[in-house]
Amino acid sequence: MNDRPEVELANRNGRLHPAQRGALLDLTFWLTAAVVITGLVVTVSLALVATTAGEVLGTVVPLLAITGWFAFVCWRRLADAFGGRLAVVTGWTHDFGTARLTDEYPIGLHRSPEGFKSLESFTLRAGGRTYPLERKLRERIRPEQVNTVLIAPRSKVLINVLPA
Repeated sequence: MNDRPEVELANRNGRLHPAQRGALLDLTFWLTAAVVITGLVVTVSLALVATTAGEVLGTVVPLLAITGWFAFVCWRRLADAFGGRLAVVTGWTHDFGTARLTDEYPIGLHRSPEGFKSLESFTLRAGGRTYPLERKLRERIRPEQVNTVLIAPRSKVLINVLPA
């Protein structure tokens, strides 16, 4: 999906291609949306049966605050998915191997070795944040060269990696 010419062209222009919306509207988004809907239903139900102000303050207000937080998380994903602009970090990509990642380079790669009950995993650090690096993106990045990393600005999700 990320290697199609029209996707790469959109990304090089700092925009999210519609084919990439699935990276933001994934299982995490839908589970969060389900929590928001459930929270609203439970909050309204409790508000309707509450008989005192104490019941409202003690149960309804905290539930509404928690539901509001999950709604904010959903809004950030939706705004990134349909707002279309991406944060772009371009620069030298250093492969730290298994050493600790630092912000010495614009983009850093880290490998966590395979261990007892764990698989080898890769992370990428760009723009002061660390992101898990899935296999498809790991295959696209070129260590010890200049790369471009594209990130959804509100939800902080790694969208694509382009060799520069």
